[in-house]
Amino acid sequence: ANPPDDMMEKVLDYGRYLTFQRPLGDGLAGTLSRYSQNHQLIKAVLPFIRTPTNLIKFTAERSPLAPMVKEWRKDFMAGGARRDLAVAKVMVGSGVGAVIAELAAKGVVTGSPPSDENERRLLMANGWQPYSFKIGDQYYSYRRLDPFAMTFGTAADLATLGDGMTEKQREKGAALWTASVVANLASRTWLSGVTDALEALQDPERYSGNFIKRLVGAATVPTGSAQIARTIDPTMREAPDIASYMSSRMPGQSDNLLPKRDVWGQPIVSEGGVGPDILSPIWTSTDRNDPITKEALRVDATISKPQKGDLTVEQYDRLQEVAGSVGRKWLGQLIASPEYQALDTESQADEIGDVMKRARKAAKAAVLTGEPILDQRPVKGERKRRPAGLPERFEVDPLPNGFVLDR
Repeated sequence: ANPPDDMMEKVLDYGRYLTFQRPLGDGLAGTLSRYSQNHQLIKAVLPFIRTPTNLIKFTAERSPLAPMVKEWRKDFMAGGARRDLAVAKVMVGSGVGAVIAELAAKGVVTGSPPSDENERRLLMANGWQPYSFKIGDQYYSYRRLDPFAMTFGTAADLATLGDGMTEKQREKGAALWTASVVANLASRTWLSGVTDALEALQDPERYSGNFIKRLVGAATVPTGSAQIARTIDPTMREAPDIASYMSSRMPGQSDNLLPKRDVWGQPIVSEGGVGPDILSPIWTSTDRNDPITKEALRVDATISKPQKGDLTVEQYDRLQEVAGSVGRKWLGQLIASPEYQALDTESQADEIGDVMKRARKAAKAAVLTGEPILDQRPVKGERKRRPAGLPERFEVDPLPNGFVLDR
C-alpha cells in the first residue's frame, strides 16, 4: 500500500527499461543525443537516438555480446538474483538464436538479402522476402518486431551469410558476427538516415542524390501520408528525383509514376500485411516457385537489366517489360531442351546469359522501331558453340504494349 521511494524508483526504472527509454548517460550515445537537439541537420539524419540505443543494448544482453554492455556487467558483478537474471538473459537469448539459426539453415527463416545484386533480383522476383518466417509458400516478415527482430535476423545471417563468403572468411567467426550485426543494423528503419548518409560519404557520386532525395522527401511529406499512399497503391514506383520521390509518398499521386520492375519486367507489387496494411508490422509475400527463376539461381546465371542509354524513361520502362517477357519465354524453351540438360552447369549459365542478351537486343529494336521480334540466333558456324535447343521461331503468348513475336 505504501511502497518506499527506492522501490518506486526501481519500478520506474524497470518500466523505462521495458519501453527502451532509459537515460543514455554521458557516453557516446548520450553526447550525440544532446548534440542533435541543437543541430537540426544531425536531428534530420538521426532523429531517434535513445530508443535505438536501448534496443541494441536489450538485444546484446540476450546474446554472447552481453559482457560488452555496461549495465549487464554491473548486474553480473552484483551477484545474487541480479547475476542470475543477467546469466538467464544470455542463456535464453542465445538459445533462441541457436534455434533460429537452425531454422534458417533449413530455409524456414530468412535473414538479410544477398549482397550480389543479380542473385537478389532473382530471389525477389520469385517472391523471396528478407527477414521473414516461411510457412508453406508464404513469407511473414519479422523485420519490425523489435527487439526480437535483431536476435532473429542476426542468428539467421550467421547461418546463411557464410554462403557468400570465401573459405578464409568463413573460418573467421568474427567476420560472420560483424557482417551479421552490421547487416541487421543497416536494415532498421530507425537507422536508415545514418545508412544513407554513410553511403553518400563513401560514394558521393552514386549515393549523394539518393540521400538528399530521401532527406527532403521525408521532411516535406509525413510518414503517415507515405503509409496511406502505400496502402492505396501497393506498386513500388520509380522515383529518380526529389519531386517524384515526394509524389511517391502522396496518396493519389504515386500511381502517376512508372512502376519498378523485377528481373522479368513485371511490376513489383507489395502483397500487404497481416491485418490492416496501414497498421500491420508483418508484411507477407508468396513464394512463386517459378522453375525458370529457380534454374537461373541454380546455375548462378546473370540476368542483367537492360542498359538505358539514350532512351526516355517511358521507352526504358517498355524495354524492361518487353525484354523480360521475351527473355523469360525464350528461356523456357531453352531450359526444356535435351541439349541444354546435357550441358554442364557453367555452360548452362552461359546459354541463359546469351539468350537474355539477345532478348534485350531484340526488345530494344522493337521498342525503337515497332518491328516484330525475331529470334536473333546466329546460324551455325558464326560462333563456336550453338545455343542449345532454341528453335528459329516458336509461338508465344502476345507481348505487352502491342508487341508480338514473329511466328
